[in-house]
Amino acid sequence: MIREKFYLKISLSLLILFLILIIISGAIYAQDYQTYYKNGYIYFTQENYEKAEQNYKKAIELNPNFENAHYWLGRVYQQSGAYNKAIEQWKEVLRINPENQYAFLYLIGSFNSTSRIQSDSALDYLNEGIKMIGNPEEYLYKESVPSVDLLLTVIPYFKKAISIEPNLLEAYFWAGEIYQVLGDKITRQFLSLAIESYIKSINIEEVRNHVSFTHPSPYWRSYIQLSKMYHSLRLKDKEEKLWFELERIKSLPYQQALEKKGYFGFGYPPKIEVSFQDVDKIENWIYPDKNNTFVVINGEVQGEKEKEPEQSGIETKVEESIPEEKGD
Repeated sequence: MIREKFYLKISLSLLILFLILIIISGAIYAQDYQTYYKNGYIYFTQENYEKAEQNYKKAIELNPNFENAHYWLGRVYQQSGAYNKAIEQWKEVLRINPENQYAFLYLIGSFNSTSRIQSDSALDYLNEGIKMIGNPEEYLYKESVPSVDLLLTVIPYFKKAISIEPNLLEAYFWAGEIYQVLGDKITRQFLSLAIESYIKSINIEEVRNHVSFTHPSPYWRSYIQLSKMYHSLRLKDKEEKLWFELERIKSLPYQQALEKKGYFGFGYPPKIEVSFQDVDKIENWIYPDKNNTFVVINGEVQGEKEKEPEQSGIETKVEESIPEEKGD
């Protein structure tokens, strides 16, 4: 019995000693990486970037997820002119803490070059940016999406296009596309830039071409992408308001054309039939719920259609939902 108590006492003593060693070693570990970090900052303020780099690297070796050490190591590389190394540190900071605003600003500020082209034309920079992505229509949102660094490199080309031609809505649209992908891959901070870009694309078109049967493709797609973003961010009120505005914009040219002829209470037709005879484009705007069909020739409302004509020899197609887009 005495021997059992003795062994129990020894076991408890060893356990306590083991726990004390763990606590002490943890404190030493914490002290070590914090010490290296503090020394690194001292060297940084003295502009001794070589020593600062060594100490920040030591701190990171001991604590790979040490956000501040990665950040200041990035600053060291930035001050030393090693911009590619700085970029990798900004990305590491955002991996650890996607909400770090300073690393975010330094990251996007690290990409300013438009050296692939020298031109006074906004379209040249726009087209070069799209060319650099490859074929964004097909794979921008798929697994084979271009690398993060390439996407960051493309952004200055769209910015340059905008600086030359501030109302180039296509440049805003493609910038929004890039920002949205980067928001998924690096930090959600890019998503606010994507939203701003899509909204700008929409506003430009609606100011200069408010009432129209046709709008450029990036305009409609900005609405669609913005709606998807609001949905994924659970911004239900904004999503509903956006769709309401889209329906209003779609309906406006049809509403005004019909009101001009004395037909009130009609918006965007649920169904449109389009046919061609000689050089004329003939449309039937069909409102099944009201049992009305209007004949429109070359954009001018002719009147209400009383019965269906013979369709023999006439090419017909049906359009629904969002109007047909015209080319970019």
